[in-house]
Amino acid sequence: MNIATEGAHSVYSFIERTAERVPNGIRWQTIDYENKPQYHFNVFNGVGGISFFLAEYYRLTGSEAALDLAVGANQWCSSKEHKGFSRGIHFGKTGIAMAWLHLSRITKKPDYRSYCAENADILLREDPGPLTDLMGGAASNGLFLIRLWQATNEPKYLSGAVRCGAWLSAHLVRDERGCHCLLRPDGKWGDTPHVGVAHGIAGVGHFFLLLYEATQERRWADCAKEILETLVRHAIPDKGGFNWSQRLGNMELDRCQWSHGAPGIGLVFTKAYEVLKEPPYFEVAQKAGETTYAYGDFRHNATQCIGLAGCGEVFIELYRVSKDHRWLDRAYEFAAMALGCREKLPEGDAWPTDAPGLFSADFMYGAAGIGHFFLRLWKPGEIQMPLM
Repeated sequence: MNIATEGAHSVYSFIERTAERVPNGIRWQTIDYENKPQYHFNVFNGVGGISFFLAEYYRLTGSEAALDLAVGANQWCSSKEHKGFSRGIHFGKTGIAMAWLHLSRITKKPDYRSYCAENADILLREDPGPLTDLMGGAASNGLFLIRLWQATNEPKYLSGAVRCGAWLSAHLVRDERGCHCLLRPDGKWGDTPHVGVAHGIAGVGHFFLLLYEATQERRWADCAKEILETLVRHAIPDKGGFNWSQRLGNMELDRCQWSHGAPGIGLVFTKAYEVLKEPPYFEVAQKAGETTYAYGDFRHNATQCIGLAGCGEVFIELYRVSKDHRWLDRAYEFAAMALGCREKLPEGDAWPTDAPGLFSADFMYGAAGIGHFFLRLWKPGEIQMPLM
């Protein structure tokens, strides 16, 4: 058993052990952003993203128990009793729809897409705003609509993604700093653009790349390239490669993680090279990879959002595109460090969040996202990142 398989099995054992069967499905107590226990449907740090791991684990191992947990998790999240945002992949019910879509693809059961259609109807009906980002804004919702179009070949879903793109394009600003947009264009959340893939222009640029890939309409490639050029202009040399600050124009570097900094932005440039076939983008992606590697386990954390799993994703993608085993080796190094974060408790393996003594099964701040990274490393190139 290698690091990837050992890690995946360990994560599964933790998720299986901590599952709670209730009348409307299966749930887990996760940890919220203030380190308090919660039962929530969202993908970010609730139950919503757990099935991304479970479904892929089922596909690789054939475990019917894992499939049962995945279905139960999605059923619990879909319960009408849960109140919250309808839109947004990480924080809204669009994330639940993405989880059902993912499960439908793996199980080849189209009936799992009924919730997807319901949520898509909301996205198609309501204004794309007021947010731009890849976690909960128009880029997030457009990403889901592209994935749903790919699964169903229904033109209305691609048209909906194009509508999101048009709204984002209309809110791009071009000035001496380059091409950018605010997280909230009305300025209610500040007047300085974010840079990273989570809340910033890198995530918006990533959506434009996906939209161009889907439509082959040059206007979306042009929007993506303007943002990419801005990111290159604002790249800061750091530890032998490139890194980025959290806000456009700020030279202070305090992050190197999926959400803010080189790992997430490196993923965007890797995708840019794959879609646009322009080698300079891959050069930037590799520089982001070098910085990510040099930082190592700087947060002492294994999670997707801020830790080793999210950082290691850029190595897997660089390897997938280039077949350069240096990147695969580095992914394994990060996986080994992530496995070292596992805690052995009397009741079994446990996977911590960002706070000592707290454990969670969720995707972005807990075990499921770490496990998904292990699965991607188990079969490099075969398993897609579900949220990008």
